[in-house]
Amino acid sequence: DPAQPHAAGIWVFEDLSARRRIAVDLTPREREIAALLIEGLTSKLIGKRLAISPRTVDVYRARLMKKYQASSTPELIHKLLSA
Repeated sequence: DPAQPHAAGIWVFEDLSARRRIAVDLTPREREIAALLIEGLTSKLIGKRLAISPRTVDVYRARLMKKYQASSTPELIHKLLSA
């Protein structure tokens, strides 16, 4: 039916985490920081959004850079997107 193209579809949701392993284990806060870095936010904006100090954001960024062996923020973002 062109009016309802998804009416006959069957939706299946499957946990793919067992098949697709994450190379680096991140804490929930590191995941938050990583997601906001990918969005292009600065430490100051991330700090405001999460109600933490920009310096704390920088500490988390440094941890992420160490875990992903990145020497700069653009390299970190590239590695986060390709992971």
